[in-house]
Amino acid sequence: MVWCGIWGTKIVGPFFINGNLKATGYLKLLHDDVFPSLCTEAGTFPEFFQQDGAPPHYGCQVRAFLDEQFPEKWIGRRGPVEWPPRSPDLTPLDFYLWGHLKAIVYGVKIRDVQHLKLRILETCAGISPAVLLSVCEEWEKRVALTIQHNGQHIEHIL
Repeated sequence: MVWCGIWGTKIVGPFFINGNLKATGYLKLLHDDVFPSLCTEAGTFPEFFQQDGAPPHYGCQVRAFLDEQFPEKWIGRRGPVEWPPRSPDLTPLDFYLWGHLKAIVYGVKIRDVQHLKLRILETCAGISPAVLLSVCEEWEKRVALTIQHNGQHIEHIL
């Protein structure tokens, strides 16, 4: 399993997870890997944190940690900003990153797990800041359209 995020013009990760991910493992990933990667040399940190409604994201200890790190400013299942169910239109990971990675990574025959990890790392490293900026601008457009259409799916409009 692989975890990636997007923050502005930067890919956060990828971080590789062995086995099934549960809330305790996700909390460890957030604490040990994800959050240290979010803090810049200038000491800036994202204002909001968005995650989907996956079961490991919903654990009480995960939600308590996010409440501490992003008081009233995280998006997720039972968070201060509720994650809209079945809403792939609203996350850059779903409407851009995972499809892009899959198309490039599997453009060659994968020999083994190590080769797969290497392809994911190389593909993530090859995504330019300009592309990520464009993806974030697209996200803003999608959020505005979703609000305009009362929370309905918008993929058919784009």
